[in-house]
Amino acid sequence: MSINLHWMEVLNEQALWTSDKDSINWLASLLGREPVNSPQVIEDFQTGLNKIRRQVTSLHFHEPFDFTSLDAELRNIRLELVDPAMPPDGYGSFLPLLHARLHGNNDDSFLIALKETLIVQFAHFVAESLNNSESPGVARCEGLYREGNSTHLSPAQSLPTDIELKWRKEIAVLTDSGLESSPEILRCADYFPTRAKGRFCSDECRFRTFQLTKQLSDPGYLAAKQKRYRARQVRQKD
Repeated sequence: MSINLHWMEVLNEQALWTSDKDSINWLASLLGREPVNSPQVIEDFQTGLNKIRRQVTSLHFHEPFDFTSLDAELRNIRLELVDPAMPPDGYGSFLPLLHARLHGNNDDSFLIALKETLIVQFAHFVAESLNNSESPGVARCEGLYREGNSTHLSPAQSLPTDIELKWRKEIAVLTDSGLESSPEILRCADYFPTRAKGRFCSDECRFRTFQLTKQLSDPGYLAAKQKRYRARQVRQKD
């Protein structure tokens, strides 16, 4: 059975990678074994994801979109549609039913086909978003969290600082507290299709952000909360 990988899902996974080893571990979880890929193909895969991530910014902020670059990527991709009644075997079982054609039977060929498949998916998403005003665009989670040891402004370390700043300026508490350029607090990197009242990727992210926002806007909030908690504990013991 083919896997229904989606370009947003893979970008969200990539935001957690801090080295090539992390990307290899992700591939291992997908294939169920340690992959054998050349460094150049791994780098090319990451580069492809990075290009999509930058184009997402242009799409979201209604900036001039680089159609020429995306069209050039599509020009050399050959597609394959698999009959779901005849499940593919081998590498085809790790790709969506509609995917870029594999040009070999090895891990490098698979990773190239996966990158090309994600590019095709993204191009289709762009076309739908621009052609139909009712089609969902792309949003990014507004979740915030502390990262004391971080030296990068974005969880996705490949995203340039000037691009990440555009996303961070959407969060009022960061600009109001003068932390928009501080890596001490990061914005969640997860993308999802725009939806009514959809601001967070999960309830956990929503709760964590609420707590942090209260602390930033009211420095005494945490101390007061801890005081109330201790008072409750004393009452329960009595």
